[in-house]
Amino acid sequence: MRSTTLISIGAFLSLTLALPAPALAQKSDAKKTDAADTTDDKKADSESKDGAASAETEPKKDLSAVEPPKEQWDIYDVDEVPGRTYFFVGLRYRGNIIPAFMLNLFLDQGQTIYTNMVGAEFELRKDGFSIIPALSYHELGTDDILFKQKNTPNIPGNYSVVNSGLKLVYASVDLLWSTKISKNVEFEYGAGFGLGAVFGSLENNWVQADPNGPLVADTGTRFSRCETVATAPGTGCHPADHQNSDVNKVGGYKEPSWFNGGSKPAIFPWISVPQIGLRIKPIKQFVGRIGLGFALTGFWFGLSGQYGLEKPRN
Repeated sequence: MRSTTLISIGAFLSLTLALPAPALAQKSDAKKTDAADTTDDKKADSESKDGAASAETEPKKDLSAVEPPKEQWDIYDVDEVPGRTYFFVGLRYRGNIIPAFMLNLFLDQGQTIYTNMVGAEFELRKDGFSIIPALSYHELGTDDILFKQKNTPNIPGNYSVVNSGLKLVYASVDLLWSTKISKNVEFEYGAGFGLGAVFGSLENNWVQADPNGPLVADTGTRFSRCETVATAPGTGCHPADHQNSDVNKVGGYKEPSWFNGGSKPAIFPWISVPQIGLRIKPIKQFVGRIGLGFALTGFWFGLSGQYGLEKPRN
């Protein structure tokens, strides 16, 4: 009986001592798991910090140093970009024609007069519209021209000989719009305005009948200059033959300017309306023009050539 009791007590103690073992084992495993998780978290934090540090220390790219793509440069590409301004410099020539019928509106026996104008010009162009300032020299020289006062009798006192040595320097501007005809050709239309300073001489001399004179009227009558004032009227060289003129226009008389009470203008306007023509641009750096117009000095036709200042854009 005693031995049985001892055996029972031993078994109970064995069970009692054995029961905490799994719990302790579970606690040990939990501690190991917690330790592993803590290690992983620390490792992740460390990697995150290393990545952030690496991102902070990595040099940033300077975007301002990145070059945009370069514009292709082709001298035969003559298209003009909308909104962009183009500049040209060049020279011009204009031939001016005053037809006899225009002079005959104010005088009898008018003659067709041809004069020359040359100049330098600068063009500012944008969206098919050109502003062209120019500085021009206009030669208005003529030979001797015999004129007769309008609707007057055919007598020497109604005739005079005119010889022009006038010259003008114009400051002007052309305003031209254009419409494209083809890749290289455009039709232009517009107007021109300016003001010219007049210098040089204008001879206006009385004439007398002379069978051997160099000046011939439409009637076939010949005349020569009056070198001196005649002693009696009727020859064309006396003031009475010219409505009792206060000025004796003999001996190569030169008209004074407006500033001195004469009939020679001191300034003269340039008004050309309309003017039309063709603008021809075979390459970027060259523009040629052919033009026609009507101005106060008559009809004109013109040629011009310009060098384009456009350069490749980097």
